[in-house]
Amino acid sequence: MAKKSLIKNLLLVLFIEKTFEVGFINVLKILNISYGLYAIIMDKILFLILLFTLNKKLTKQHIQFSIKLDRHKSNNMIMIIVVLLLIGLTHIDRFLYAFTIGLVACLTEEYLMRGIVLSSLLHIFQDLKNKYARILLPVSISSILFGTEHFINLYSQSFDMTVGQVMMTTAIGFMFSGAFLRTKNLLYPMLCHFILDYLVIIVYGISQNSNATINNMILPSLIYLFVSFIIIFPVFDQRQDTVR
Repeated sequence: MAKKSLIKNLLLVLFIEKTFEVGFINVLKILNISYGLYAIIMDKILFLILLFTLNKKLTKQHIQFSIKLDRHKSNNMIMIIVVLLLIGLTHIDRFLYAFTIGLVACLTEEYLMRGIVLSSLLHIFQDLKNKYARILLPVSISSILFGTEHFINLYSQSFDMTVGQVMMTTAIGFMFSGAFLRTKNLLYPMLCHFILDYLVIIVYGISQNSNATINNMILPSLIYLFVSFIIIFPVFDQRQDTVR
């Protein structure tokens, strides 16, 4: 696909997906339906179907995803699952919500941001001569888009809390992008995303933290960025067709 066409189609995908997200929430408000667990599940199922369709018709990215792992990786995955289940048992009343939110969020958001957006941007910038710009520009743009997606939470929380969340999720986006580029498998950023959301809900619950401020999001964001560049750094010396 020509770069100009890919850019235009990618922008169209982003416009359609955001229109869907905002529209779904407003329809629920008009119908006076709470955006609870069942509504979230329905929202994300429809959203994932929409994303599959948009990628097939518009961006046409071959998204690398595989659950076929060697024995060592399979054993590690089993160990991670066991640990997460044991942690979940410490707050059994939060387990269902944490598992469900973690699952639907990691599937939809990673398929969109790392699968469609980052893969498309890597193709758009693949001819840049500077090897750092060739990787960092796609990663930075996709991570910023990932962060700003969370402005939709203004529907349910304060401005300060939302801005702090946008800042932190942008930094986390760099980390997820690094996991995708290093492994060439969307499974790993999905797993990282699931673990993070799952643990946050298990530990802190689903109630909003009204004391959360932008200032107390700065240090965690910097830590995420530091870890991200450790993960991404080896990618600079890989061939430029890192993700196809």
